[in-house]
Amino acid sequence: MERNKLIIPINNKYRIASDSNQWIVQSKRTRNGSLEWEARYFYSTFRMALGSLGELMVRESKAETLAEALIDVENITTLLSQALTPSIEPSPDEAEEDHDGE
Repeated sequence: MERNKLIIPINNKYRIASDSNQWIVQSKRTRNGSLEWEARYFYSTFRMALGSLGELMVRESKAETLAEALIDVENITTLLSQALTPSIEPSPDEAEEDHDGE
């Protein structure tokens, strides 16, 4: 039986996935010449996974001063918010209908 799996892309380096038991922070890596997603951290709630990923991204930032770190925190917060904001785009057929009606 295949498990349901939700995948939330965050950026080119990270995503959050789930299975029926947990939330998983995954990172992209190259293995045997091909890109794959590697499970790195496991959490019982989405909130814990998201918070932990945000903290990880701040720790991995190249900030050397408090001011730089605060800017990185703001940028990471924005990135995570955008990743969680649904975007609804018209299908190519709907977009074409909009142009035809003008």
